[in-house]
Parts: sequence; structure tokens; C-alpha cells
Amino acid sequence: MKSITYGQLGTVCLLLSIITGFVVGYQYEVASPFVSTTAIEATLPFGWFWRSLHFWTSQAFVLLLVLHIVDAWNGIKSRNVQRQAKIHWTLISLSIPLAVFALFSGYVLRFDGTGQAAGAIAEHLLLAIPLAGNGLNRLFMAISTEGLNRLYLVHILAGAACWLAGTWYHTKTVRVNSVVFCAATVFFCLFCLFIRAPIDLPQGHLHLIHGPWFFLGIQELLRNFDPLAVGIVFPAVPVVTVAILPWVKKREIKIAYLVLLLWTFAYSVVTLEGILRSG
Repeated sequence: MKSITYGQLGTVCLLLSIITGFVVGYQYEVASPFVSTTAIEATLPFGWFWRSLHFWTSQAFVLLLVLHIVDAWNGIKSRNVQRQAKIHWTLISLSIPLAVFALFSGYVLRFDGTGQAAGAIAEHLLLAIPLAGNGLNRLFMAISTEGLNRLYLVHILAGAACWLAGTWYHTKTVRVNSVVFCAATVFFCLFCLFIRAPIDLPQGHLHLIHGPWFFLGIQELLRNFDPLAVGIVFPAVPVVTVAILPWVKKREIKIAYLVLLLWTFAYSVVTLEGILRSG
């Protein structure tokens, strides 16, 4: 039996996330997001289980995608790669922000206290972008003017794009070992039986609410720095660095590694500060 890879596990998680997304999405209503989210658990048979499975497999997919890309880089950095392979790497590495956005929009769509706060902050960040901010907000968010209609569509499209990028463009045909698929499915099913997906009450004081765990660092930085710098430019640093790794000369690769290391350390520190503040 071949060894289990992060890519295989990530593919299983993405597939389970999409399947359960159809299940919970059938009950979801954009006009009343919080009420319909809580109603999923009340009216849909085993609704709490389906929502938990959708939530946790989505979380796991993003984490496994990052690990898969790190593992893939370890496999190609020791040999010279062709130009087509470099382009391939760059395109696939850009699936990370796509997956994070799909995950982030899922938090917003449930529209509890965390979702409302995250949506409000994200919309203000987009509007802070010079010239293109208003257009980008209308394209991806527009929560204050159109509710969650636009974001719901973008969430679905982002999930579909992750599937296309990860299984069609990346490997053309993904074949996950049946044993791996069954084992991962059983694990997440058992996990969701004991740990449910979180949801909190909508709050009027959004400045007191903390966003998703991966957004805490950004939220903490926004307390003291310019929104454009820490909300747009700062998160773009690791994305751009990873995307250009194959194009960097060998004598400069250590600089790229140092940038990623320093960024990870800095973001971990501010995230920890945000966790301690919320505690």
C-alpha cells in the first residue's frame, strides 16, 4: 500500500466538505442567515452532524492544503524544474488564498456574532484599497448594501474553484485510495459526533467580537495600524513569496525562506495576543 499523503487527505476533506455543503445549503436561506443556520440543526435530520462535518472538513482541508504544498516543495526544490512546472506551482500555490476565502466566507454566512464581525471587517478592508476597493467590494462582498446574496454565490464558486484547481488542473484525475477515503471519513464522522461546529449569538457590539482563528492576527493588527497595510499588503506577503519560490535563484532562496519564517513568527505572535485578549 502506498503511503498516505497530505494531498490525498486534503482531497477527501474537500470532497466531504462539498457533499455536506449541498446538504446544509438546501436548508440555508440568505434572507435569514442566522435563523436558517440554527434551523438546520432543528429541522434537518441529524442537522447538527451535517453542519459539523461540513465545518470541520473545511477547516481540515485548508490546513492539509498548506501541508501538501510544503511537502510538494520539499520534493521539487532539490532538482531543476521546467518552466511549465514553475507556472504550475505558482498557479496551485494561489489556491491557498482561494481556499482561505472560501473558509472565511463560510464563517460570515452563518451570520452569528463571529460572522457579522468578520464580514464587517472584511468589507472595510476591501473599501480601504485605493481606486479598486469599491469595485472589489461590490464583486465579492457588498454585505452592507446587498446582504449576503453576493457572498453566498462567491462562497459556492470559491469551493468549486478549489475543486477544479486541486483535482482537475493539478492532477487531471485524482485517484484517492479507497482505504484512505473510508478511514478519513470514519475519523471525521466520529470526531463530529463529539465536537460540534461552533455558533454564537449575534451581537450588537461588533468591536467586542473576535473573528475566525486564522483572522485573529489581522484583527489584532487593525487595532493599531493602517487597514491597507496590515489587512491587504501584509497577508499578501506569504502568498506572493510562495508563488515565486521556483523562480527565485538558488543564492536568493534563503531570503525567501527568511521572509516566510519571519512572517509566520510575527503572525503567530499577534494571533496569540488576540487569543489572550479574548480570553
